[in-house]
Amino acid sequence: MKRLVVYYSLSGNTKEAAEKIASALNGDLLRLETIKDMPRNFVSQIIVGGGQVMMKYVPKLKPYDKDIISYDEIILGSPIWNSKIVPAINTFLEDKDAAKKVTALFFLSGGGEIKKGLDAITKKLPNLVNTVSLLDIKHEDSKDNDIKIQQFVEKIKS
Repeated sequence: MKRLVVYYSLSGNTKEAAEKIASALNGDLLRLETIKDMPRNFVSQIIVGGGQVMMKYVPKLKPYDKDIISYDEIILGSPIWNSKIVPAINTFLEDKDAAKKVTALFFLSGGGEIKKGLDAITKKLPNLVNTVSLLDIKHEDSKDNDIKIQQFVEKIKS
């Protein structure tokens, strides 16, 4: 099974999880990058990112360095902004063929509401089987992330 872990990461938390998952699955990595970068300042990131989510902004993405069609399965990773999946992931999922290949989803939250974000994205993923919710590394319970990732990977493999 040829697997691709596709993710968006601004602070590095989702990137770290994506790397662990891809390594455990012997899969490849594809980092989604928007053409227009987010601001560098954290407060500005919160304002801009939250606004993009609220306005259902669909950013343009940089060209991929992987041929998505050549993969059997996609594992998708996203931070949660303003209780929702980030705009770059929504752009990626406009490709219905790619969305059909997504069988697993991991997402990272600072501890806020995730149900709305999960409900919205699962409607776009007809073959979704496995999900895992991880916590931002600044959260006191993020120490459980590695165990959750290991269990998530085992479910994907089975």
